[in-house]
Amino acid sequence: MSAPTAAVQLEVFSDVVCPWCYIGKAKLDEAVARFTEDGGQVEIRLRPFLLQPDFAGPSRPLTEYLSERFGPQAGQMTETVTSAAADVGLDLRLDKAIATQTHAAHQLIESAYRDGGYAAQQRAAAELFACYFTNGEDISDGAVLRAAGKRAGLADSTIDAAAEDPALAAAVLASLDEATQLGIAAVPTFVANRAIAVQGAQPPATLMALLAKAAEMAVPSLG
Repeated sequence: MSAPTAAVQLEVFSDVVCPWCYIGKAKLDEAVARFTEDGGQVEIRLRPFLLQPDFAGPSRPLTEYLSERFGPQAGQMTETVTSAAADVGLDLRLDKAIATQTHAAHQLIESAYRDGGYAAQQRAAAELFACYFTNGEDISDGAVLRAAGKRAGLADSTIDAAAEDPALAAAVLASLDEATQLGIAAVPTFVANRAIAVQGAQPPATLMALLAKAAEMAVPSLG
C-alpha cells in the first residue's frame, strides 16, 4: 500500500482484567507491526473501560466471582478463553487471578500516558496484565501497582501521581463517560480516527484493514 500522509489515531478501549483485551493486544501488536512495515503510521492511545463496573466487596478469587456471576457456565467460559489465549502465546492462569475493581490500575495507565505517551502506557498495561493473569496479584493494591509501575520503567513521580493526583482520577472518569457516549459496551474496542471501529479480539488481518481504511481519512488529534 502507499504510505498515508498522516498517522492513524487509534484508541483502544480495554480493561486489564479482560482476557479478550489481553488477547486483542497481542493481535493488535502483530497488525501494527505489519501495517508499519508497509509504510503506515499509527498513534495509539489506551482508553479505560470497566469490565466489572458493578464489582462490590473485597477483592476475591476470580473463580469465586465468576461462579457467583455466571453459575455453571463459568468453567466453560474459562476453558474457552484460556485456549484462545494459548493460540497467541499467552499463558492465562485464571485459577490464580484476583477479581477486583480497576479504577486505580487505569489511573496508573493514564499517568504513564501523560508522562511518557503510548510507549509508557503500553509498558504499564503489559505489567498489569501480567500481574493479573500470570502472577495472581491484586491490582487494586497500592504496593502491587507501585511495583508494576517500577517494572514498567515509570518515574516515582508518575507512580505517585496515579494514586494522588485528582486530575488523573478525573481524566479516567471522563474517558469512561466518553466510552458510554460512544456506545462502547464491550471490550476490546478499537476506534480509528473517531470514525470507524471494530469490537472484539479480531484477527490481525481485520485490524490491518481497519488501519488501512482509516489511513485514507482525515485524521483528528488524540487528546
